[in-house]
Amino acid sequence: MFGKSGKLGSSSSKGIVTIDPYSLKTYQFNNNSFEVATPKELYKNSFYISYIQTKDLIASTVDVNRNVTDEDLQDAIEIKAYDELGLDGEIEYSIFYFESDKQEGDEKIFNVIAVDKTSLTDIFSEVKDINYIDYVTTAPLLFKSLYQKSFLTPEKTDCFIYLHKDDAFVTIYQNGEHVFSKSIRYSLKNISDTFSKELGKRVSEEDFYKMLASSGLQNKNNTYQQQLMKLFGEVFVYINDVVSYAKRAHKLDEIHQIFLGTEIGNVSGLEEYCFNYVNISTQKLEFKIAKNSDDVWVDPIHTLLALSAQEFQLHPDDNFNISIFKRPPPFRQRSSGKLVQVVTMSFILSMLYPAYQFIYESIFLQQELKEFNAKHQNLVQISSKRKVDLAKVVKLQKNVDLKLLEKNKDLNFRTKLLEEIYTKKVSYPMKAKILTDLFAKITDHNSKVISIENIDKEMIINVESSKDKYITELMKDLAEYSQYDVSTELIEKDENRTIYQSAIKVGLHVK
Repeated sequence: MFGKSGKLGSSSSKGIVTIDPYSLKTYQFNNNSFEVATPKELYKNSFYISYIQTKDLIASTVDVNRNVTDEDLQDAIEIKAYDELGLDGEIEYSIFYFESDKQEGDEKIFNVIAVDKTSLTDIFSEVKDINYIDYVTTAPLLFKSLYQKSFLTPEKTDCFIYLHKDDAFVTIYQNGEHVFSKSIRYSLKNISDTFSKELGKRVSEEDFYKMLASSGLQNKNNTYQQQLMKLFGEVFVYINDVVSYAKRAHKLDEIHQIFLGTEIGNVSGLEEYCFNYVNISTQKLEFKIAKNSDDVWVDPIHTLLALSAQEFQLHPDDNFNISIFKRPPPFRQRSSGKLVQVVTMSFILSMLYPAYQFIYESIFLQQELKEFNAKHQNLVQISSKRKVDLAKVVKLQKNVDLKLLEKNKDLNFRTKLLEEIYTKKVSYPMKAKILTDLFAKITDHNSKVISIENIDKEMIINVESSKDKYITELMKDLAEYSQYDVSTELIEKDENRTIYQSAIKVGLHVK
């Protein structure tokens, strides 16, 4: 694995080695001290940890129905991730997730992070002389170690902003758990290029970084100063928009504090700018864990890597480990080691055909390993395709449900319309027949109809007669028929004409 010279050949230390695959900086953290180191100066049995930047991952949220069982949860989330995050069905991803505190009705909300496994080889291609990396995580998840190690309390909602040279990102934690991450375009390189473009002359990246590290955002050159104010004003206006969006999308009542750091160290005035534009208390992303912190400046990312490594060693959990460079198990636990043990025991016990047994078993196991690897790759491709197909079926089912809902609405409308048509065709002729009978009875009792008011299933018939007893006898006659409900409040006499009048209310038993 490692060379025989230098500390790599030693086994006397079990420190932590933090690796940045982008800047290629490597630190050894041992005995509570940091030191810059090259691969030849590292102990081979140290714990190696690295990370990938936010721009190289896909982060979002998905919702899953509460009725999904624990056994089916992972498949349900992966299917949702392929559908809603736009993942390529031909690519194998490392997908990890954790449940959000925010819930919506019958749905559980999960924070999901997906990493293209094939891209890891490219990201770590420049990391030389280090064959194994025990743990690889993502930049947004590094901040969880601050809560696990009690540097921060989980009661607050915290925002972390970090500016790499070739990336920048905003991450938010609530109750000590990751809820939001987004890579933003204002990396230090982007800021440097924009500064030169707006200035109208080329300032090298290294000179720009040195200028920020030495004088911060207050520059003696008035032209430089104006460009810096304008440029960082745009940076934090953009960051304020990202933070505001995150608060709305994740229903965050308040963000209590911002921690701001950069790959080039402290930039004087940066926190004040952030506070002025985002209006949230801002402080440096600086947590000292080494006894030599005053002597050796360490990129905050490496501090977080060291803390994450310590936590992993105390509580090993490979669920969020995306390393494809893990060291092999001890020789005796490997297939080849077991084979050697079998061959050795066979030699000791029988001393028969040792060479034959060794060659036979070696060829057999290697062939079997190749077959299993081929089957595994085939199953991975089939699984990815099935997940994409299932996501399409789920989407199609939603469309069918929507169309069925529209058809049901149309059916209900037509049913109601037919009922109304039936009422008009059947009920109205029945009313007409009953009215004919009523008019005949009124005439039989020496009365006549003055006017009729039709209110739904009720009619008010205004009648008049020369004697009040005719009207009284009419009402008694009507009351004997079950199809009528008859009532009147009074019978009045018209003094001018010696005529009696009454408003008879008749209820018709018509369906």
